[in-house]
Amino acid sequence: MIRYIRNKIEGVNRARGEAAETIHHLFMAKLKGYITEKVYLEIRGRYKECIRMLNGLEKTLERKVPERERRWQLAEKTAVYGVKNESFPQGWPITTEHVS
Repeated sequence: MIRYIRNKIEGVNRARGEAAETIHHLFMAKLKGYITEKVYLEIRGRYKECIRMLNGLEKTLERKVPERERRWQLAEKTAVYGVKNESFPQGWPITTEHVS
C-alpha cells in the first residue's frame, strides 16, 4: 500500500515540475513577443493554481504514509520568538529611535 502511495506522490512531483517548466516556457514566449503580457499572466495564474492543488494533493497523500516513513514532517513544532516586553512597537520598519 505504501509503495502505491509513494508512486502517486512521485507522479504529483513530476506533474508539478512539468507545470513549472511550462510557466518558464510561457515566460520565454512572452519575452520573444509570441504572447502578450496579459495572456502570459492569465495562463501563468492558471498553472500556479494547478501547482497549489498539486501541493495539497501531495500533502494529503503524505498523510496516508505512516509517520515514521514520511520524508518530512507536515507540521512545525510550536516555538516562542522574541520577548514579551519589547522596547519597540510591533511591525516594520524598526527605527533607530527605539533601539537601545
